[in-house]
Amino acid sequence: MPLTGRTIVAHMPGSATLAIGLGAAIHAAGLTGQPQEHQHHHMPGMDMSGQLSPMDGRLGHWSMAKEGSGTSWMPESSPMFMKHLPKSGGFDLALMGSGSVNFNDAGGPRGESQFFSNSMFMVMAKEQAGKGILGLSAMASLDALFNGKRGYPNLFQTGETDGGMPMRDRQHPHELIAELSATYSLPIAAKTRAFVYGGPVGEPALGGPMFLHRPSGMEIPEAPISHHWFDSTHISFGVLTGGLIFDDKLQLEGSLFNGQEPDENRFDIDPIHLGSASGRATYNPTKDLSFQVSYGFLKDPEALEPGVDQHRLTASAMVNRLLPNNDDLALTAFFGQNIKPDGRSSAFGLEATLYHGSTSFFGRFERVDKDELVAVPPGKYNVNKILLGATKDFASVEGYDFGVGAYVGLYSYPSSLDPFYGKNPVTLGLFIRVRPSKM
Repeated sequence: MPLTGRTIVAHMPGSATLAIGLGAAIHAAGLTGQPQEHQHHHMPGMDMSGQLSPMDGRLGHWSMAKEGSGTSWMPESSPMFMKHLPKSGGFDLALMGSGSVNFNDAGGPRGESQFFSNSMFMVMAKEQAGKGILGLSAMASLDALFNGKRGYPNLFQTGETDGGMPMRDRQHPHELIAELSATYSLPIAAKTRAFVYGGPVGEPALGGPMFLHRPSGMEIPEAPISHHWFDSTHISFGVLTGGLIFDDKLQLEGSLFNGQEPDENRFDIDPIHLGSASGRATYNPTKDLSFQVSYGFLKDPEALEPGVDQHRLTASAMVNRLLPNNDDLALTAFFGQNIKPDGRSSAFGLEATLYHGSTSFFGRFERVDKDELVAVPPGKYNVNKILLGATKDFASVEGYDFGVGAYVGLYSYPSSLDPFYGKNPVTLGLFIRVRPSKM
């Protein structure tokens, strides 16, 4: 493929029109121009002429596989599911992401059955701008259209509202507009880069890559019940982040952002605030490892607790192992703790996916201090969940893989919850998934 100074990457099949439109807007704004000179030595993700490659990241000259949601990092050896498209309007085009149609039967007295969908669209444009890299991102989800305001059944999930009341054992739908952001990364010294990231909708430097972006979790159809302890700020209405990158291995960054949970209208952009703050350090000692620790102050995050601020601590370790025959084993261990005036609660998770040929085997274990369960006696309940499943690709058409999968979810919790959840609820799920083939 011929290389140019600008690239568009779109998450989810069917986004080519949006990609072309964004590319035209960038061209009209005069941002593209001619690629600037780079140093003429070969770097990962660059061709021998020193020009930006479609495989380059937005923050530096490394594989795009290193960059997760927002400005987070993953192991650079992580599997990447992407399809290049024919050039259009002078831009290189590619597609990434996945979508699924799911059926979930959550067990026990509080369980429900429902068809639902998981989808996330992303368009990313990037180009050389002087000595740096300019990136623009737009992301959207159709979950609210297909799943409605109440989302889908997910036993022990907490953290959002429906009709002004807390959701009961359901996963909320994502916003239609999940990201509108820009990045600019610039070398400022030998082996040192500086960058800024921000926009009306984005993800601050808090937690690791969100669950839909992690290679260890992207195949798992259900959201983690630890979501609101680790990566729930991935859609924030107002984000401004600045950071430094040293030797392509250490990233230090800080954010000002809106710490309030999105409101119940999933189709608009909420009021933009920058009243919360966070900091994160990420270290990738090798292409197979990524570690992060972060802290955040969240101003008035919960609609049901007005005026109550929150502090959050997170840490995570991600590992990707390249195996024979182009297989991958992706693992993530993560920890999150929320600190409120009335106490603190914690969550721990271990997540893994083995990509083996046309089959992926996945699992997730979570241990969460649930303090917002609905219609049970007030208190903090330690809930454990293990989810196991697999996906089998049954067809590959024009660079897209179609897979069918199944999973089972098992739980343990204090016996005081038996009258509400039963003794041994079991969640069963079936789904069909489509995504671009593995690069």
